Amino acid sequence: MVAARSIIAALALMPASALAQNGYSFTDAGESMVRYGVTSTRAAMSCASVPSLATAETTIISARLIPAADGVPEHCRVTGLIQPEIRFEVNLPSSWNRRFYMHGNGGFAGEAPDSGPRPMIRANALKQGFATAQTNTGHDVTAEPLATFAVSYQKRVDYAFRAVHMTAVEAKRIVAAYYARTAAYSYWDGCSTGGRQALISAQRFPQDFDGIIAGAPVLNFVDTVTQSLWNSLVLAETPIPVAKMKLVGDAAYARCDAKDGLKDGLIDDPRRCDFDPTRDVAQCPAGQDGENCLMPAQAGALKKIYEGMKVDGKAVHFGQPIGAEPAGMSPAGGPPESGWNRWLIPATAGGKSLQGGFGESFVKYFLPKSDPNLDVSKFDYAKDIARYADARALLNATNPDLNGLRTSGGKILMYFGWADTALPPVMAIDYYLKAVATNGLATPEFFRLFMVPGMFHCRGGVGPERFDAMTALINWVENGVAPATIVASQVDKGKVVRTRPLCPYPFVARYSGSGSPDEQASFACKAPE
Repeated sequence: MVAARSIIAALALMPASALAQNGYSFTDAGESMVRYGVTSTRAAMSCASVPSLATAETTIISARLIPAADGVPEHCRVTGLIQPEIRFEVNLPSSWNRRFYMHGNGGFAGEAPDSGPRPMIRANALKQGFATAQTNTGHDVTAEPLATFAVSYQKRVDYAFRAVHMTAVEAKRIVAAYYARTAAYSYWDGCSTGGRQALISAQRFPQDFDGIIAGAPVLNFVDTVTQSLWNSLVLAETPIPVAKMKLVGDAAYARCDAKDGLKDGLIDDPRRCDFDPTRDVAQCPAGQDGENCLMPAQAGALKKIYEGMKVDGKAVHFGQPIGAEPAGMSPAGGPPESGWNRWLIPATAGGKSLQGGFGESFVKYFLPKSDPNLDVSKFDYAKDIARYADARALLNATNPDLNGLRTSGGKILMYFGWADTALPPVMAIDYYLKAVATNGLATPEFFRLFMVPGMFHCRGGVGPERFDAMTALINWVENGVAPATIVASQVDKGKVVRTRPLCPYPFVARYSGSGSPDEQASFACKAPE
């Protein structure tokens, strides 16, 4: 029992801490501030006086002055509690650039401020002079792993949207009091759950942020996590060793890599790929198995996952696109691995994939009345999904009406990796097209989507996956310079080996026919053929 609990806790913590966002923002933010004449503001009160800013609902637990170190400037670190259990942290640099920056969560959230890469994200923002904030969304992942917190309806609401909104409101109030000036601009930065939080903010609370980065948002939360459970059950019935994904990847890239006019190890739009594992991958002879072939059941299982979950023969969500099978840079920072490893295929034989862990926990704990003993292997997708209507209303960020954000002058920059194996990437395109249909053809004036070929979940992958979305967003919000391209880099052993422009959807990067295919200058954003 103890061993099982430790595995569950590790599963809960890993995606939340490791995949909060892309992690390469602010590479040019400092220069952009100087370029556009941003001046700094000093504190108007002492750090020791910050606890006096408490209210009936918001408790200031601590406020301490952190000395400058390792390039991070001196700042006042404030920790607090918004009733009933929303913990938050605010950091107030002694020299402030009048910008407020809040970053998102991963998985089922519940992270402590110093978990995983969160200190690095905080430090990067402070180095540029931002006041920063973050929240645990109302529960502690170490005490309530995965979705177990959802036995409390209050915690469901806090996780869904209330915690981010209340933290933004209270953090900006503290910032304004500390400097005796309000923030000139407020920014949100998040991926995965943080991307969903981004869109929820834009849809429900359009006044909270002037600029929003929505990376790989779990915007259709309910269908995504129930399909994750379905994927895990498909692969539990027909296990596929991760070693076979190289075979599958080689076949997929052989068929589809050159469809964009350049054979470069990237599939720029998997929707153009007609790959079929039952036809295009070597099949094992009857009764035999091996790493150089797929057994018929394995090929069939892959085809199911590529096509996506179906109920009564009809697709109910978007399937897993081609492209994540080969080994690429690990999002968690380890050695190269297939994008299917851990997310779709368990790291150990007989274990549980990340998709399976998320899906199973969701269907057990987000029922109107949680059922920890629910037999997920008997989940009836045709009938049981209707029982999650309340969860859909709380968690889904699918409302395409963004008029409130447009009216307030806000901007959204959304990105999604085409080789994401945590979430179906086509979900982002579907939402963007619905937003354009709802908000009009001028939608790109305030909302742009960038698809990233070869990128895994939030970062990592087989292509250029490092890019600075925050500086692009700042220049858009503050200077009216809409991002026509964002340059992404691929780094190997500390060296940049490839650069490529990312283009606002529906435009795609096309090789000009001359120059190095590893240089972004050899490409231009063009309408797809």
